[in-house]
Amino acid sequence: MNPAPGVVSVDPLRPRRIWYAVAALIAAGGVLAAAAVLLLVPFGGDLGQRVTSGQPVTMHLPEGGKMVWAKVSGPDAPGVDCAPSRAEDQGLGEWHAVSARLDDLSLDADGERWRAVLTIAARPTGTYTVTCTASSGQGTVSLSIGDPPRFHDPRSKALAGLAASVLAPLGVLVGAGLAGVVAVRRRRR
Repeated sequence: MNPAPGVVSVDPLRPRRIWYAVAALIAAGGVLAAAAVLLLVPFGGDLGQRVTSGQPVTMHLPEGGKMVWAKVSGPDAPGVDCAPSRAEDQGLGEWHAVSARLDDLSLDADGERWRAVLTIAARPTGTYTVTCTASSGQGTVSLSIGDPPRFHDPRSKALAGLAASVLAPLGVLVGAGLAGVVAVRRRRR
């Protein structure tokens, strides 16, 4: 004798209401991630080594380069020019010094405001002796050579904006889709 077969329900299990909260958290997480990307775009940067105008300084220039900062007392940042010393020219393949005065990047350190004035980079990466001089008529200018912010060039800013514009709608769409699936499955029951 075979026992009677058990009754099996054909309807899928009814999802719990907790899935609505999960959907809301996913949507809120996408929006918060997008806001974090947008608000943290100029995040980072380091003041580094302080130098005076015309003082040669030996430093390691990584692949990403270094940022030259100037202490700002007025509305305008001084013009600064940096060049490697003659002794290092033999091993220097390329030298790039790009003005950052229009980028409006600033850094607060020890109660002082510093503005980015120049980005310097060399190929091949290595240790170089660099001399930075401020434009004439600026008086005594305090300079510092440190790390640039993570997102300071137009390409990085565009990528951060694209990431933010994708994260928010994606989070909302995934959250809304999950809530819709849960609602449909709960109504079938």
